[in-house]
Amino acid sequence: MTVEPDEDGVRWAREVAQRSENCAIRLIVFRAGGSGAARQSVINAFQALDVDGEGVERFGMVALDVPPTADLGKVQRLLSHGVAEEWWDMEEGCVTAQWRVASAT
Repeated sequence: MTVEPDEDGVRWAREVAQRSENCAIRLIVFRAGGSGAARQSVINAFQALDVDGEGVERFGMVALDVPPTADLGKVQRLLSHGVAEEWWDMEEGCVTAQWRVASAT
C-alpha cells in the first residue's frame, strides 16, 4: 500500500500494492446489547471455523478476518443464520472472487 501525508500530516492510503486473499466481514452484535461477552461468543463461534475476529466495544461490533483456507460455505451459513436469528447484522467489507462463488452456491 502506498501512503502519503496530506497538508496536515495525516497519512492516507493511496493505492494497494498487493491484495490479500482474506475477506473482511463486519458484524454489529445485537445479543446482550453487543456486550463484551456477546462479542466474545461471536468470535468463539467463528474461531471454530478457522476465522479470526476482533471486538470493537464502542460500536458493539466484531470484525472478522476470513482466510481463503476457511470453509467459506460454512462461514456464510453461520453469518446468514445469525442475521436470521437477529443475533447480528453484517456487512461485507472486502471480499474475494472465491467468497462470491461460495455465496452463489
